Parts: sequence; C-alpha cells; structure tokens
Amino acid sequence: MGRSVRLSNRKQSNTLGLTVIYSLLSIGLIFMIFPYVWMVLASFKIPAEIYNRFLPTQFTFEHYQTIFSLGTTGSSHTFIKSIFNSLFVSSITTASVVFFGAVTGYALARLNFPGKTFLNNFVLFQMLFPVVLFLIPRFLLMLELGWINTYQGMMAPFMISAWAIFLFTQFFKTVPQTLIDAARIDGCSELRIIFKIILPLSKSITMIIAIFTFMAMWDEFLWYLIVTKDYNLMPLSVLLGLYTRGEYSSYPGILTAGATLLTVPILALFFLFKKYFTEGITMSGIKG
Repeated sequence: MGRSVRLSNRKQSNTLGLTVIYSLLSIGLIFMIFPYVWMVLASFKIPAEIYNRFLPTQFTFEHYQTIFSLGTTGSSHTFIKSIFNSLFVSSITTASVVFFGAVTGYALARLNFPGKTFLNNFVLFQMLFPVVLFLIPRFLLMLELGWINTYQGMMAPFMISAWAIFLFTQFFKTVPQTLIDAARIDGCSELRIIFKIILPLSKSITMIIAIFTFMAMWDEFLWYLIVTKDYNLMPLSVLLGLYTRGEYSSYPGILTAGATLLTVPILALFFLFKKYFTEGITMSGIKG
C-alpha cells in the first residue's frame, strides 16, 4: 500500500514538474515568436491599423507593391537589385567556403606535409576571436586593393571559414583509410578523391556547412554596410537598414514588408532542410 502511495506521489510530482517546464517553455516561445508574427501581420495592414490593432480588419499588398517598385533613392527596382546582390554574394561565398573547407580539411585529416600541425593550430586559433576585431584591418586591405563598392570586397573576407575547415577535418577523419588507399591504387588524384569519393560520403556535414554559411552571409550587415555605398551594389540587409533612416523611416508598413521578405529565404531553408539544422546544432555546438 505504502509503495503504491509513493509511486502515485512520484507520478504526480513528475506530472507537475513537466507542466511547469512546458508552461515556461510555452511562455518563452510566445515571447520569441510574437515580434515576428506582429511584423508579418503589420506588413499586410493598412497604415491606420499597424499600431492600433493586432489582427488587421483588411489585408493589403500596398506595402509590398511599393517596396518592389521603389528604392531608398527613388530609383526603380533598387529593392529587386538588392535581392539579387544578396543571393549572388551569399551563393558564391557558400560555394567557396565548401570548396576550400573540403580541400583544406582533407589535407589536415589525411595528408602528411611540413607545417601541418602549425596550420591545424592556426585554424583553431582563428576560431577564438570575434570577427569584429578584424573589421579595421579588413577595411584597410579592401581600400588598398580598390575593392570598396565591389562584390569581391563584400565576399573576400568570408570565402574561407575556419569553422568549416574544422568540421570537415573532424568528419574526414572518420572516413576509412582503406577506401582512400583503394582510390589511390586505381589512379585517382587527391582532388578526385575529395570530390568523387569523400564529399559524396559527407553529404550531411556539407549541407550543414552550406546552410549555415548561406544564412550567415544572407544576414550579414555590418561588413556590407562598411564596404558598400552604392545603392546598386547593396545587399538586402543593408538596404533595409537604410530604410529605417531614409525617406521610408516614417512608413512602418514598408519597413515590416521588407523585413518579412528578408526572412523568407531563411524560413525556406529551415523547412526544406530541417533535419540538417538539428544535426548542425548538435555537431557545431551552436546554441539557439
């Protein structure tokens, strides 16, 4: 009888604990998603209802039509051009990070060469410092190269990632050495081994690196703001940032419409590759 009472009390205690935990998590979730929900709804509201009602009485696409037809300077299609700029810079940088990360990671994991230990330690060393510490040296270098207001100026500092090299290195160490030796016996070059054998076996880690790199480049703001002054070269994040201080600063509907469009590619990536996001958080130690 006493044992049944103890089991019953324990079950009630566990139920109460789970209820409290889920309640706190639910409250936290509401606080996290409320600003986004409000932003999306505001982008479809008429101006008079943006700050006065949570749910709009009527939906309008006026803000989206305006943002696609005008830019901050009044020139036509500036916003559409900024979307292309963001896609171009993010895609090229992502491809570069995957390429150089795979090649360097393979060399560190499977080849022996002078300076290997130094290079490996240097990669780890680069991961210790925040990017903001290198803003001034990077800017001075871009200025010296004449890359201010250019695509290469936006992309160059991010085209090789120590984080990507580290993940590729650790993953490539798990590939059986016998598979690599067999490929060498068959006459495969090291580059062919990487791109024909190793990378197909590393689809998961490659997708993780590509997704997180694309997201980081799509959301990048500070560096783009520093090196781009030409509206025709500005990526979407910078153009929207200028909206808050430009002629559209008093039009919250346009601002929320632009911010909503900025999140669309990230949401699409999340829903398309949700399992890779989970694996990426687990493998890279990123906390959301």
